[in-house]
Amino acid sequence: MLPSLTLIILFQLAGTFVQQHFNSPIPGAVIGMILFFLYLCLAGGSNEKLQETGSRLLKHLPLLFIPAGVGILVYTEELRTQGIAIVASLTLGSLIAFVITLLIFKKLTAIQNTTRAHND
Repeated sequence: MLPSLTLIILFQLAGTFVQQHFNSPIPGAVIGMILFFLYLCLAGGSNEKLQETGSRLLKHLPLLFIPAGVGILVYTEELRTQGIAIVASLTLGSLIAFVITLLIFKKLTAIQNTTRAHND
């Protein structure tokens, strides 16, 4: 588990380095995930140890939300004054994401059905 966890942390650190070095507005963790995804694509996927480590991390995922909960408590006053705008933007953003996901899913399903019809 330790080599796989080290690999994951190294990609996150690499993402943070890239973010700070290029002063990117994209968070370092997101850049690290993209780099890790590219690594997995080039390496031909993950191995069993990496999957096991990922499963263990997902098992303890709620612990990672504790800092977000603390942040909510710290910014209580801002949430009181701008809470409606935040909830409205989250709701609207979620609806837009759901609609776009649905449209992409429908388009991909149509392409898949067309491909199957040509193969049969």
